[in-house]
Amino acid sequence: MRLPSNNQIYLGEEDPDATSCSVHVTQRKRVRSNCGDTLQYEVQLFIHDTSTAYILKPLTTITTDSLGEAELIFNTEEALDEYIRSSGLPYGTGCLPYHRIQWMVTDSCGSISICEQRIDLYDCSALIADIPSFTFTAHIPSGCQLTLFAEDFFIGGLDDCSLQDQFLFGFQEHMYIPDTTIICPEAFGVELSWKIWIADEGRDLNCDGQIDWNEKRKIELPFQIVFTEAGNCECGMPVDSIITGQITTIVGNEGIKDVYVSLLRPGHVFPTYVTAQDGIYSFQVNLSGEETTILPEKNDRHKNGVSTLDLVKIQKHLLGMEPFNAPYQYIAADANFSQNVSAIDLIELRKLILGIYTELPWQKSWRFVAKEYVFPDTLETWTYASAITFTDMLPASADFYGIKIGDVNGTAQPNFTQLLPRESLPPFELKTDQQFYFAGDIINVPIRISSDQKLTGFQFTLDAAGMEILNIIPGQLDVSEEHFAIYNDKMAISWFDENTIDVSAEEVLFTLQLRAIKSGNIAQALSINSEITEAEIYLANDETFLPFLNVHDPHVESDLKIISCTPNPWKDETMINFYLPESNQVNFTLTDISGREIFSTTSYLKKGYHQQLLKSSDFQGTGILFLRISTSNMLEITKLIVAE
Repeated sequence: MRLPSNNQIYLGEEDPDATSCSVHVTQRKRVRSNCGDTLQYEVQLFIHDTSTAYILKPLTTITTDSLGEAELIFNTEEALDEYIRSSGLPYGTGCLPYHRIQWMVTDSCGSISICEQRIDLYDCSALIADIPSFTFTAHIPSGCQLTLFAEDFFIGGLDDCSLQDQFLFGFQEHMYIPDTTIICPEAFGVELSWKIWIADEGRDLNCDGQIDWNEKRKIELPFQIVFTEAGNCECGMPVDSIITGQITTIVGNEGIKDVYVSLLRPGHVFPTYVTAQDGIYSFQVNLSGEETTILPEKNDRHKNGVSTLDLVKIQKHLLGMEPFNAPYQYIAADANFSQNVSAIDLIELRKLILGIYTELPWQKSWRFVAKEYVFPDTLETWTYASAITFTDMLPASADFYGIKIGDVNGTAQPNFTQLLPRESLPPFELKTDQQFYFAGDIINVPIRISSDQKLTGFQFTLDAAGMEILNIIPGQLDVSEEHFAIYNDKMAISWFDENTIDVSAEEVLFTLQLRAIKSGNIAQALSINSEITEAEIYLANDETFLPFLNVHDPHVESDLKIISCTPNPWKDETMINFYLPESNQVNFTLTDISGREIFSTTSYLKKGYHQQLLKSSDFQGTGILFLRISTSNMLEITKLIVAE
């Protein structure tokens, strides 16, 4: 991706021909043809997923290489639409639907394949600000009080999307503080290093109709400043006190990394402290009798520690089966920051688990409570000390507990280095049977459990390569639309039953309904992973396992097997489905009934299921023929009937 040559960052925002908030895009796709060596393709664009199509690449003919593969490409600088050709594709605001790209490819047999993808374009380039080469001077007046405005230290800059009058300026990175009142600076008459933060227009990530400070892209602008004094302000109080504290989890009392701790005092600017893995912070302060506040904040990795098991806990609480036993659970369960726990919180957290949300729209990912705060007798309380304030005495304790929103059972990892690989969970088998299909087929894939179990719930990402996921049909489990989200050929799913139900290995849990985009088989197409939603399955007593999908084929053991030839008899072409138990050089040979060889080809193939297309145009011969598939140590023969 690249900025158009007419972008305002090159031409200047005053130029009437300058564009903004758009970018040129080039994309490539590698495809393989099963019929002929010529392909035709076209690429269409649907801006913000509307119904109007723009041609990014007109109908183009290309030739495949020796492997039957070709590279498709589009470049918006070559689009038919004049505006797109000059200015590229527009950014989204954060709330508009993604752009939809549609690739349409036709092979030599007239078969059409369509691939759709969504792209989200947004401003990821930081604005460019001029760094002052001089020192600012601030004169404290006779009243010993001066208000400074962050925007006064900005001397110019450019952005590829926002105009300068849309910039915001603040003295804190994580809080919008546009001005500060100086009563007693750190020193008079010497150069001090200060900084401000400059934010661009940003994007409305939570779709609430406004863009707050934390939804903007910011850069840090350093500068030098000298304070001078008009009168005797008696500001020479020494900095002789150190305040320190630790921020930890409730479960395990582990230090929390990357907490931004601010020390706030009227007329003073203190650097923000970012905690390391021990969760400890410290500030040097003087005790001047002014009100001083310590405020911790952390807003990252919203999904950390949030799983379907937390939904089970919240549901059991709402139904009175297992009420919460600590006030921290209420705070963690309040996903929409409504100051109560309801079914709405379940909906919001499930959207986070399924990848519909990348972060909770109503609040930050962590909340903090002073460790010394004593909750009232009622567990359900929404008033608590999220900051520590003091004046002329340091607080007895400056420690905080961190509460990860959505993590009711306390499994969030407080720092990155402690994340456990998913493979550390014991494996658990889900299974289905092998099926072969052609492009356009709609097939049902029943999913079963490997043994009789008491099942509480599960979550995972289902990958269906080369297929379109249409629906889930309930079986033993009442799976409905609220339990899954579809992303082209991937599905994120989260289901639970708070009563922990008995499921049988003989019965179907649920059935996947799929449409094949290209010919293939279930063993190659379907898999379970953690790409969107972490793969976990929960049995009785909250036992957690790592699910995987086993595709069973009763025809395949440890030998080379020809599974099917479809169609047979045939005239123009047939598809050979076979299983190769080990990677090897594979020979395909056709002979007539007299044993005369009429066709042969060789390929190196990896272990697994494969397909080989045979076309009558590749050889001369009709009637009864024999296909030999062989390797260095295996041989399988099948009979074919080719009609005239």
